[in-house]
Amino acid sequence: MTEIASHRGGALLWPENSRTAFENTAKLPVEQVELDVHPSRDGKLVVIHDATLERTTEGAGPVCEKSFAELARLKLKGTAADHILSVEEVAEIFRPTPIKLRIEIKAGPDRRPYPGLPAKLVAALRDQRMLERSILTSFQLDTVCEAALGRPSLHVWLITPNLQIDVGFSSICEVARSRRVPMVGIRQDWLEASLVDQARACGLAIGGWAANDEAAIASLLRLGVDVFTTDRPDLALAARAQMSRG
Repeated sequence: MTEIASHRGGALLWPENSRTAFENTAKLPVEQVELDVHPSRDGKLVVIHDATLERTTEGAGPVCEKSFAELARLKLKGTAADHILSVEEVAEIFRPTPIKLRIEIKAGPDRRPYPGLPAKLVAALRDQRMLERSILTSFQLDTVCEAALGRPSLHVWLITPNLQIDVGFSSICEVARSRRVPMVGIRQDWLEASLVDQARACGLAIGGWAANDEAAIASLLRLGVDVFTTDRPDLALAARAQMSRG
């Protein structure tokens, strides 16, 4: 069965990466919830997509230049009073559920990896008793491989269309195998049956991302990918249920 991951907690249903989004996702029969992690200035792991604060909060400037106390006071846009959460707070929401955490390890405002972030995330998840229920992802291959050193249950290399064009999917599969990355994630409009077959012939799992409308969701379900992220988990769940009924 293709698994469904509620992207940023269902970003087209509720404010992304918010307590509201995560608590609502926790009530859904999805298999995974996707979230994003940056470090605060004082080393706390905080859940926010962008490297800067302006788009989703009432604050401004790089996330990594603020202390966690400063970040925790910022209200998320579109919410009554939700603030930026820590990884630990999100783990608390999902620990009582069967839902797995799918965590994207982000880079800084300069697009450079944060030193030591994968190891810190692995340690935090282990402390929260959620490491074996976590999947760590990144668009940066070295970050994915560094995350694997902490023995997460699964680590995923996310592939941009530009990389797919420049390198070619065969080369991507070869690199993934050589670096012992078990899954690649492809943007949904760049996924087709031949790529799914090619990945599996190489012993790789394959997932999709950015499946946010009915057509994209239906396409990935027909392809039988292992998992996909969606901002509309409600549509994805309905489509999967309908497909299972034949």
